This record gives sequence, C-alpha cells and structure tokens, in this order.
Amino acid sequence: MLNVFATLLFSVNQWLQVILITRMIGLYEVGLFSYFLAIAAPLVLFSRFSFSDLVPTQRRYAYGYTMFARFRNILNHLFLLTMVGLAVFLELTLYETVCLILFSLFKYYETKEDFIYTENIAESNIAFLGYSKILKSILTIMLFAAAVFLTGSLLAAILSLAVAQITVYYLYDRRHTYYDNHQAGLFGRLHFRNIFWLGLGLSLVGLLSSLNTNIPRYILEHYHSVEVLGIYATIMYFSAIAFNIVITINQSLIADFANAAARSREAFWRSFSRLLGLYLAILVIGNIILILYGNDILVFVYGAQFEGYQREMLLLGLFISLIVVEKTLEMALNIFNFYNIQLVLQAFNFVLTVVLSVILIIPFGITGAFIVAIASALGVLLGQVATLFFGRKT
Repeated sequence: MLNVFATLLFSVNQWLQVILITRMIGLYEVGLFSYFLAIAAPLVLFSRFSFSDLVPTQRRYAYGYTMFARFRNILNHLFLLTMVGLAVFLELTLYETVCLILFSLFKYYETKEDFIYTENIAESNIAFLGYSKILKSILTIMLFAAAVFLTGSLLAAILSLAVAQITVYYLYDRRHTYYDNHQAGLFGRLHFRNIFWLGLGLSLVGLLSSLNTNIPRYILEHYHSVEVLGIYATIMYFSAIAFNIVITINQSLIADFANAAARSREAFWRSFSRLLGLYLAILVIGNIILILYGNDILVFVYGAQFEGYQREMLLLGLFISLIVVEKTLEMALNIFNFYNIQLVLQAFNFVLTVVLSVILIIPFGITGAFIVAIASALGVLLGQVATLFFGRKT
C-alpha cells in the first residue's frame, strides 16, 4: 500500500507540473514540454528494455542483476547521445534546444533509477520504491514550484526536474542497488548478446507502444500547433495518472503472480481475476463521474480556456478504461512469457495508428486524436484477449 500511495503522490506531482506550466507559463510551453516527452518517450522505453517486467519473469539465464544493469547502462548512454543529437538537428531555437538537452539528462537519470526499482521489484522490496517516490515527489515539487514562480521559465522548470532526480538518485536510490563491481568486470559480448536477444521483443513492444501513443501528438503539432498539442496533452494527462497507478500496482504484484503461475495456472487466474474485477469496478465509478462532471473538473483544474471539452472528457474515460485493462493483460502475457506475440500486436497497431491519425487528426484535431488513441488501445486489447484465450487452451 505504501508504494501505491507513493505512486499516487508522484502522479499528482507530475500532474501539478503540467498545471503549473499551463497556468503560470502558458499553453505554448506546456505543448513544448509535451513535445519533448513525445520525442524522448519511445527512445526511453527502448533503452529500458522492459526490465521491470523481464527480470522478475524470465527463466532462461541465471544472470545476477549486475549483468542486466551493465547492459542497461550501455543503452542508456546511447539514449543520451541520441537525444543530444536530435536536440542539435531538430528545428528548434537555442532556448528550446537547451531545454530538450536538460530534459534528456533528466530522463537519463530517471532510467538509471528505474533499474534500481527493477532490482527491488524482483526482490519484492516494494517498500523501497514507496520511500524513493515519496522523497522524489516532495523534493521535485518544491524545486519545480519555486522555479516556476520565481522565473516563469520552462528552462528553469526542466532544470529543477533534473536537479531533483539526480539528488535523489545519488543520495538515496544508489544505497539500495545490488550492483556488484566484481561481477560487472565479467560482463562481455556474450552477456550483451544474450540479454539483447532475450529482451529485444519486449523492448520493441515498448518502443511501438510509445510510438502508438505519440504519433497523434506529432501530427497535432505538425498540422495544427504546439498550443493545440498542449490542450490535448493536458487533458490526456488524466490517463497518465491512471496509467502510473496501474503499472505500479501490477509491478508490485508481478513477482507474486509469477510464483502463483509457477504453482498452477488456476492459482494465477484466481488472483488475476480479483485484481481485474477491482479495476473494472473503479473504472465504472470513474466514467460516471466524467459523464456528470467532466467539463467542470477540466475547467477547475486548468482554467476557463478549457471550457467546452466535455466530449473529449468522455472519450478520455473510455480510453482510460481500455488502457487499464490492456496493461493488466500485458502483465499476464509477460508472466506466461508471451513476449513475441506482443511485438506482433504492437506492430499491427502501429500501422493502424499511422493510418487513422492521417485520416482523423488532420481534419478533426483533438477529437480525432482521442478517437485514434481509443482505436489503438482497443486493437491491442482484443489481440491480448485472443492470445490469452488461445494460451489457456494449449
């Protein structure tokens, strides 16, 4: 429960960042912030190689955490170099380029922290995750709010994120790693190759999943404006809170669920069904609230400039419902090592997302973007259900 509370606090923290940028700096800046995230997210997910799911569930190699950490460090350095290259070559102003480089540094250290989380998830040391997120949430919002109120600058706001992330990483997170310097010296090409091929499928799943999420953002920015992207991103941020909470709960349970599945599939499905039933009950309540008060909530949080987006809030509720179920079924697929089929599902969905984005977003803007997001999530979910159904029969 501590980790769930910490994730809720951290999600609210991230939400407050978007609110502060929107209200104190402007729509253009929140759109720019969202654009940076859309650029970095696919590369971040690829470089992470889905280790939070892979390490606790894989049974092929008896590698210690250090070997996976060494692999992650190599990819993380490549991520940072790639982002710096993109920042230099994209058509950005000098100010925007510096903002993107600082944002990349923030994500670099967040990814380093993520593997320490992975180690502790595999060891069922969930309390550490909770304390780390609480500390980071408190420090981040203090620095971020100070930066926004004192400077009104997106650059200062992003710098505060990097400072908070680096501080927590070095002063707290690193004390809870299982990294062994002696083992690290034994890491070689064979280890890199084995881990690469073991995790490539899930890594590409993460990459394609992120692209499916962000392609609508690229098209909104290109064919409409950064401000329009800002409106879409701020509304969609409600789903990010739900996503973070569900991912955290699932990560907290994945090791236990994997052990239950190792005992018997019946034991796993009993526990899994209870979790999914709880999610569905909460989703029903949440959608009723959005139907009754969706527009009021939006205006209260972001201001009068968001008046008139009730339809988008209803679409948001449907999207959240789909991704909650999708991410929960994804956990089940990982536990049963259905890694490659997820790559097929996301590849098919990538094509679907590109086609629908061109057809719907260019003429219909934000509404079209929500419809594309819903269709994308539904496509993956149906494929997951079919895979799990077939898997139970074989």
